[in-house]
Amino acid sequence: MTTSLHSPGHSAAPPESAPSAAPTESALSADAPRLLTGPPTITLTADESQLCALLQDVVERIHRASPCSEPLELRIAGGWVRDKLLGLSSHDIDIAVDHMSGYELAQHVAEYLAEQGRETRSVAKIAMNPERSKHLETATTVVLGQMVDFVNLRSESYNAESRVPQVAYGTPLEDAMRRDITINALFYNIGRGTVEDWTQRGLEDLRAGLVRTPMEPQRTFEDDPLRVLRVVRFASRFGYSVDGPTSEAMGAEAVRRALDIKISRERVGAEVALMAAGPRPLVAIRLLVRHALYPAVFRAPDGLPAADILPADVAVRLTHEVLAMMGTPALMGRLPLELFGTREEARRVLALAAYLYPYHAARIADGRRQSSVAAALVVMRDALKMSNHDTDTTVALHMLAPLVAQTAARIHNAASTAVSRSHLGLEIRRAAKLWPLAVVFAGAVDMLSAEAEGGEGGGRGVVVERYAGYVERVAEVGVERAFEVKHLVDGRRAAQILGVRPGPVIRRVLERVMVWQLDNPQGTREQCEEFVRDEGLPSEPA
Repeated sequence: MTTSLHSPGHSAAPPESAPSAAPTESALSADAPRLLTGPPTITLTADESQLCALLQDVVERIHRASPCSEPLELRIAGGWVRDKLLGLSSHDIDIAVDHMSGYELAQHVAEYLAEQGRETRSVAKIAMNPERSKHLETATTVVLGQMVDFVNLRSESYNAESRVPQVAYGTPLEDAMRRDITINALFYNIGRGTVEDWTQRGLEDLRAGLVRTPMEPQRTFEDDPLRVLRVVRFASRFGYSVDGPTSEAMGAEAVRRALDIKISRERVGAEVALMAAGPRPLVAIRLLVRHALYPAVFRAPDGLPAADILPADVAVRLTHEVLAMMGTPALMGRLPLELFGTREEARRVLALAAYLYPYHAARIADGRRQSSVAAALVVMRDALKMSNHDTDTTVALHMLAPLVAQTAARIHNAASTAVSRSHLGLEIRRAAKLWPLAVVFAGAVDMLSAEAEGGEGGGRGVVVERYAGYVERVAEVGVERAFEVKHLVDGRRAAQILGVRPGPVIRRVLERVMVWQLDNPQGTREQCEEFVRDEGLPSEPA
């Protein structure tokens, strides 16, 4: 590689301090940051070696057909190179080609596979934005069992109104410089078997654990503000620092304004979802709040008074407490988390709920439902375009936390028998499979409250003891799976016994039936029917 760039000095943004008397960031992370420590060499798997050899055969076939044309050079671009250098597996293979569109190259690959009698798949042309030229079409197809994207090296230019660039054929340097961060701008030259660092900073930053942009950061972010969120995501994913100039540009008013205007809410929500699902969700929310990006990302619904929204820093502190609770064996060793799912999925869901907690107490009129709804629901649905599942789960955790907290306090402050089996069972039924997460979330909120009250509610040990006691009581009375309990007497049978037609009153009868069942776990169907007869119809509510 003959091209070189001046590499300016950099300074990392100062590390952010964690809340006092709490576990450090490293204690709450999946693992220590992974750095490049040796020479920049890549070891291909057997499948990757076969793929690269086949692609070189295709290049030679094209050159034989047009010997006067400039030989093609193929490179694997982006995240695959970064991950392989860090010793991580990667299946995200993007093949970058010069002097040809990605779609044309993919067609040549498919033709070559057919000639060789190998399995071929259809080539899917990736739809181009109308402003882009047809000669830059890209494609995706399966090659030797691996999904591969084919793109051409490109240069980009932007206007002030849109993040959609004007695209043209580019050089390796131009293609590298247009990318979001230096560690994502590396290439693996297939023909030469070498790593290329055209920005002259990607390898350096992989060794230093640094995230920065290839070009001047504020210009980069104003051109495409999605890059700001990608800086946050990759810094949190790898546990890397953000360099000083990049950090400064992230907080610029012009960048925040561009993020609010230029980026679709679907793209914003997709980045937030990846942050929450990553190994360091606390780093992500800290960076968003530190750079005053929270309002642009978690956009408040129109008409919601600012006074109804808690400070964004609450999301940081609560995420910290959630992860601290999840790292406490005294609680997690007792909690049947498997009722909900994997630990990773639990952490993702809890992180999202913590991110949205500044909205937890606010409600707002919603035209879609002709009633007021939780503001967090509107933010998840409209500002982030999150799935119904994630939206409903977040709102449910916000609602369940105070209920679980109240019950946990009663169990802790009085004899555990002061809380009946039916009370616990109904609470578990209300939360369903989410109840283990509701315990963690309620404990984290309690820690926030204790912190706000100057430790009045007790330290971390007292809070953990309180919620461990809740879990022990649930296990003691055997209602861990109360959400699976079926009514011994269903609505139709209850109506027959009471001589009435099914209706709203029967719903209240069934509520009493469930309380009876939970308090009489050995009760039979006949005994339950007798209970319904003896109780009769409930009186009308006052």
